[in-house]
Amino acid sequence: MSWTSSRNAIWSIGVVHLLFMMGELFPWDAPLIMARVLTKWPHPLDLSPNDTQLVSAVVHNAGIYNGIVGAGLFAAAALGRSGFPVQATLLAGGIVAGLFGAATLTPATIAQAVVGAIALGWITSKR
Repeated sequence: MSWTSSRNAIWSIGVVHLLFMMGELFPWDAPLIMARVLTKWPHPLDLSPNDTQLVSAVVHNAGIYNGIVGAGLFAAAALGRSGFPVQATLLAGGIVAGLFGAATLTPATIAQAVVGAIALGWITSKR
């Protein structure tokens, strides 16, 4: 299997999604990404233990999503050029999620959209 620059871009974005997954799953009671977002939230939130548990469950769900996207990107990269439709779909989904996160959670989430767009542009230009 030859490692092309497009595959490297796809693998890199897959690794980023796995890192997001780790931040959204651990530590279990108060995931790292949840804690970061809550400290940057414009209004202080006084969450009860039940509320914190619910928010953690939602963040864990996002972590599972990111793990699936990362695994899908790895599988699509292994397919090479024939995996392009899957690669493009997963990257486009990451771009939309990054834009939505930037609008609804924290502006820093735009980084997900930016790196996804760069990778999508890269793999499209190499097609």
